[in-house]
Amino acid sequence: MKKIFFVTSLLLAVFAHAQVGVNTSAPVNMLDVNGDLNVRKEIRTGGTNLLKGSAGTAGMMLHNNTDLAANDWKSVKIADGQGSMAMYSINSVSDKIGAVFNNGNGSTSPYTEGTSLGSTWTVLTGNTDTFSITNATNKVVFSFQTTAQKTGNTTSSSGFACGIFVDNALRAVRTDVLLGDEGTYKIFNLNATLTNLAPKNNYSVKVACTKRNLNSGTLGIGTAVNSTFLNSEMSQSVLTTSVLQPY
Repeated sequence: MKKIFFVTSLLLAVFAHAQVGVNTSAPVNMLDVNGDLNVRKEIRTGGTNLLKGSAGTAGMMLHNNTDLAANDWKSVKIADGQGSMAMYSINSVSDKIGAVFNNGNGSTSPYTEGTSLGSTWTVLTGNTDTFSITNATNKVVFSFQTTAQKTGNTTSSSGFACGIFVDNALRAVRTDVLLGDEGTYKIFNLNATLTNLAPKNNYSVKVACTKRNLNSGTLGIGTAVNSTFLNSEMSQSVLTTSVLQPY
């Protein structure tokens, strides 16, 4: 029995240096698992032939470290005041196409949260994104910045509104008015926080804008309508979506 065990050990040592596939006949890494992975104990990183790797501690995240030979563990936290939450995800998208409004005035009525995204709103195509929620306790923070410019109505004002739509329902909106001479432009910001959204994969978020009182002029949101004072690089729009969850 001792001899048989010795031979088996040698065979295992040989195969230990080959690529191993689980549910695949063509592994592409040292261990290639084609399917779900269930880990009953800790995952360790940075180990050697003599030392165990680090399993991290509670609350840490596995960090894909491109600067070192092995991945490591990181404590990802945010500043105090967010209820012991950590950054779960963050992403920014930009848009240079924008929206142009003319041909008379739009509605100046107030807006109601939960209203469906309708034809009076123009979506800024580059300012669309998705995000996911995995914990019922959460904060989702939206930060939107763009440029509004008017032209064609001399010193008259131009009014507009921009809103954030989650799953095509209005969740935040701000109105503003441009005052000034021909080609006047301004920076427009919209910041909003939603609390405790239901856990779900791939919520959609879109920024859309609409005209209010144009006074016969032309209004550009996120695009230049008078290139004497503005260009596409200066007028582009940026949307950042941050998801915070307990760590």
